[in-house]
Amino acid sequence: MTALSLSPLRIHNNVLRIRLTVSIALYGGALGSAAILISIMARTGQFDEAKHLAFTPGLITTITGAIAATLVTPLAIYHMRDNADESGSILLWLALGLGFGVASSFVTGALFPLNIVFITFAEDQIKFSELPSLVVEGAFRGIRSFFIEGAAAIYTWFLAGVLFGIGGWTIDRLNTSSNPVASKYGIWIVTVFFGLTIVAFAVLGPPETLRKFG
Repeated sequence: MTALSLSPLRIHNNVLRIRLTVSIALYGGALGSAAILISIMARTGQFDEAKHLAFTPGLITTITGAIAATLVTPLAIYHMRDNADESGSILLWLALGLGFGVASSFVTGALFPLNIVFITFAEDQIKFSELPSLVVEGAFRGIRSFFIEGAAAIYTWFLAGVLFGIGGWTIDRLNTSSNPVASKYGIWIVTVFFGLTIVAFAVLGPPETLRKFG
């Protein structure tokens, strides 16, 4: 009887857990897209004018940042927030944000050579027949780039981690809300709003302002 009575609670917790994981993964992906763009702008020389990336390089780069963050986020959130019936504290989420920032920075660094390969291919600077070998080469170069590029962008990703913690805490609170509308629908509205706002700021914001975040 005890096992049967707990079953609905376990099912409810799993629903909350999966919903939290998916929403945080989406939010993390948006942060990843923004962070990689800003970190690249931050590398502009001191006496050079910062500029946004052109459409094709920018699109591929945002996808790279989103992939890196998404590789880090879901498993960590799913296992760290196994009791999704109760929202985590702001300190817990800031700690998760710190882990997100550090891990995503280095994973993005590892993917950076592949990012360059696909940008070069999209701009017709390499042939399709050359792509497989360059992808393999980029993957091996990613081992070195993991440390170099990851360390170079750590400040931007640290700031992204702070936003991750604050946004994650807000999303978690909505997910566990006793209000079914807030829990079921509010979480997605806030996730999309936060994510789109951050990406829009990175894509449309003044480059000279954005470079200060890197």
